[in-house]
Amino acid sequence: TKRRHQGTAVAVLLLLLVLAIARSSHGSEQNTCTMRFATNAVLALLQIFRCSNNNVAAGFVLPLRNTNIPPNKKQPDPERELARLKLPCNARDMIALASAASSTATDSTESFAHIENLILEAMQQNAEKSKEYSDMFGLGQSEAAFFAVFDAIRKSGIPLGLKGSPFVLKSDDVTKALAMDDNPFVGFFGMDDLEKALEDDFLDAARGSTDNRKGWKITAVSNPRGDSFEEARMTFDDVQTALEKGTVIFNAAGAHIPKLAGPTLACTDATCTPNAMNIYITAAGKRTSAPPHTDKQDVVVVQTSGRKHWKVYAPPDPAREPMSDVFARGKGDDSLPLYRLDEEGTLLLETTLEEGDILFIPAAFPHTTSTALDASAQDDCSVHLTFNIDTHVWDLDYLSIRRLALRRACVKDAALGQSREKDNRYVGRVNQLPQPVHSDLMSELPFDFLDEESTDKDAAVDAVTKKAFEIAERVDEESAALVDSKTWKDTVGKIREQGVEMLEIHRDMYLAALEEGRVREAEDAMTEHLPGKRRAMTQERMQRLSLFRVQRYYEKINEAKAKLQTWSLEGTPTGASTHTKPLPDNWAFTMPLKVGDQVEADLGGAFFPATVTRAAGSSYDVQFFDGDKESGLDRGMLKLLAPPNLAEEEVDTSSMTPKQLKRWKKQQEKKNRTAK
Repeated sequence: TKRRHQGTAVAVLLLLLVLAIARSSHGSEQNTCTMRFATNAVLALLQIFRCSNNNVAAGFVLPLRNTNIPPNKKQPDPERELARLKLPCNARDMIALASAASSTATDSTESFAHIENLILEAMQQNAEKSKEYSDMFGLGQSEAAFFAVFDAIRKSGIPLGLKGSPFVLKSDDVTKALAMDDNPFVGFFGMDDLEKALEDDFLDAARGSTDNRKGWKITAVSNPRGDSFEEARMTFDDVQTALEKGTVIFNAAGAHIPKLAGPTLACTDATCTPNAMNIYITAAGKRTSAPPHTDKQDVVVVQTSGRKHWKVYAPPDPAREPMSDVFARGKGDDSLPLYRLDEEGTLLLETTLEEGDILFIPAAFPHTTSTALDASAQDDCSVHLTFNIDTHVWDLDYLSIRRLALRRACVKDAALGQSREKDNRYVGRVNQLPQPVHSDLMSELPFDFLDEESTDKDAAVDAVTKKAFEIAERVDEESAALVDSKTWKDTVGKIREQGVEMLEIHRDMYLAALEEGRVREAEDAMTEHLPGKRRAMTQERMQRLSLFRVQRYYEKINEAKAKLQTWSLEGTPTGASTHTKPLPDNWAFTMPLKVGDQVEADLGGAFFPATVTRAAGSSYDVQFFDGDKESGLDRGMLKLLAPPNLAEEEVDTSSMTPKQLKRWKKQQEKKNRTAK
């Protein structure tokens, strides 16, 4: 009670201070910003003191951006200070909102413009390099332009993922930066090209749903009409029929369609990451062509035909829905309705892409599209190519390093859970970490990490290893310390080894598609004098279809993934995490805790039996036998009553909604029945 009274007094004093600052402001713009800050600060304080049993210590300090600090002094980081305070998520949100209120919309606009200028300048500087690359593979001017764009993204050093920012490059600016007479992306791939690709090959596609109130779901564009080859394959008419109902999607088109293999190879080589490319086709006049959703990849969208309207939002706070994958929001059964984004989200960018425009969207940023534009215009179908920078897909992030290192060292991930291979590592307790820790943990590895032409590969591994350990310590010091330095470095080295192998497999796959394209061009030239006759689908041609050609590379990809997982499971315990070695003398106060562990909590020198109800990093919530709760206890205040069983699997259900918990219980019941 005394602590609460002290905290309330501090809140009142802080409120008076903020209001005094507001009243003393003379400039109208400054006054408006300060008053907005004061309002949100009040809301934040109310949220803090409304939280039951959350004893924020007296001496609570709201981290303010101080513009009067001398240049030679380091400016305190508000986000880091908020994380240190261990405030409840809703309070953190309100304070972050209060701090952000002092910035104007002009800052965002200037930030976008700065990024766009960086990319355009880099494109101008690498024009000669891009031409040399294109000539090396016998490609054309368009492929050189694609390489220039992706090389500029890599060399500019712009952040990706949760730390990134969307931006648009307009067609005229792109043309000028490339020093070309015409934009090479305009008309690069259109409906005629798609019709030809369908005629030459056996392709597959999906159609997306259009309800912006529900998750984005996809269905097959066509089903086999019979047993023969011709009856089984999808036709251009099937695509046109599907366009009446929604967007048609060709996944991994760069591996299947020879004309698109060159640009996809350019994306892979320029960024030095194993990447893919999809085609999205939407008929004109669709109010919703893609409901709001997030992606696992940072994507580069190139509009090649028609027009499409885009809205890009800031990522939602993952702590509000921790059981939702931040990289798959609004997909499948996950709901991310447009009305909620418009009411609660932050719209960062709204633009209509014309032919030749380029849009960058970082991973985890919600976006939605429409082709319902000017009713008076007779728009063609919108066709855009989406290049996927697949870092998260291939374990090229710090969360994957931590997960594999703990597994290799036989250390139970008591802080985050989700340690089994079948678990989704992007859901659960990881989404309840303080925002700075969460975004660092989800960060992609540097573009240069897989560069085999680097003069100092060991230095790249050392730098990533150092950062991975530092982030792991911020997540949970106990588990990070249980993994020795050699295992950390070995894990980073293995992830790099897999990444390089994936890079080479993808390059070979795209080169094989390019070669197939050249063979088809030669065959077309030989039959050009036979108008109206389609080339016969011989057995030799059938074996060259992408259906079979690409599958061989997918098998290699699966083998490479399996090797890394097998390696991580073949490790031996490196510290106190094993029962084959003696536990440390103070194991009861140092070993990691998980939800459900029986402990004794230190309350002023007396220990009382309790159960752990929440574990987030080194902070724990407990519930006593009489129902009372205590929040935010440090590990040293809890005595574990029995040594942990590191082989035991656990699932944290504390953050699940009633519906999610019910579904999980049904899955467990089904699993138990199957086991019997």
